[in-house]
Amino acid sequence: MLDPSTDSLKSRKMITTSDPTILALDAAGAACSAALWAGGVIASRRWEAMDRGHAEALMPMARDVVTGGGFESLDLVAVSIGPGAYTGLRIAIAAARGLGLALGIPVMGIGSLEVHRHLARNDGVTGPVVVLLETKRADFYIQAFGSDDIPLAEPLVVGAAEVEQKIASLGGATLVGDAVERFVDQATDHHLDQIVRRTQAADAAAVATLAAVAFGELPGADITPPRPMYLRPPDTSPPAADRQRLRG
Repeated sequence: MLDPSTDSLKSRKMITTSDPTILALDAAGAACSAALWAGGVIASRRWEAMDRGHAEALMPMARDVVTGGGFESLDLVAVSIGPGAYTGLRIAIAAARGLGLALGIPVMGIGSLEVHRHLARNDGVTGPVVVLLETKRADFYIQAFGSDDIPLAEPLVVGAAEVEQKIASLGGATLVGDAVERFVDQATDHHLDQIVRRTQAADAAAVATLAAVAFGELPGADITPPRPMYLRPPDTSPPAADRQRLRG
């Protein structure tokens, strides 16, 4: 992935248009998607559920959605930054940063928890929302939002018991995200049967919409190159040869 300190200044230039054309990418979870925001709406979108293969699927999706105006028509690239799958995040962010550098346009990061909150609101969910995302472990990525969409706490990694406590402290909430059903299967609080829950996968169309809103609120602002949101270290370790060199 490109280092912000070595990025071309051109890649961080200010956007001067009030109606940007935005390519959005998402590979943070068990889906891969790309979407184009143009003329104030989602103009095209590609989405496919997948647990692996994001690296092969993402750029063909991006080419499909920008067909017509081409990549040269873009003013901004937006990408989901997690939390989510370590490999998928790096694939999407590296692709977005590469496009931004090649085209001389900014790249904006959008949090995956915010993406799921937006998807729920867009489908008519009201009241407090608790977003639960997969960690591929026993625990969950979580963030709660109030009825006014203001985050009630920072994003966390917690176990099922802590999720139950959070829901109880809110007096109930709608559970959304790609880890909802796994949480319900683990939960011991029978009152959860009365909680509204929605299993949903991330979508680059939501990334594009949120990026357009953010740009509209801060027109012409310098945009910091995105970095993945890791709530804990990735489940990786150096190869044996590298570990030996480190010990030496």
